[in-house]
Amino acid sequence: MADVNLQSTCFFILGGLGEAVAGAVSHRPGITVKRLFVPEIPRSGKSEELMEKYGISSACIVKAVQNVLSA
Repeated sequence: MADVNLQSTCFFILGGLGEAVAGAVSHRPGITVKRLFVPEIPRSGKSEELMEKYGISSACIVKAVQNVLSA
């Protein structure tokens, strides 16, 4: 089984810790990097609704982990 690095952030994909970690490990053999992030300027709203909209809610994280592990 390959090592998996799953990142979920409430920020944009570029810049920040998520990009640094992905850049440091993604080139290594056997490591899968799956990144969950906000792909656009976020809108106003309730936290729960926004996290679901952008795919970074706890349910989305669980689904992403399951998808990576079953691949």
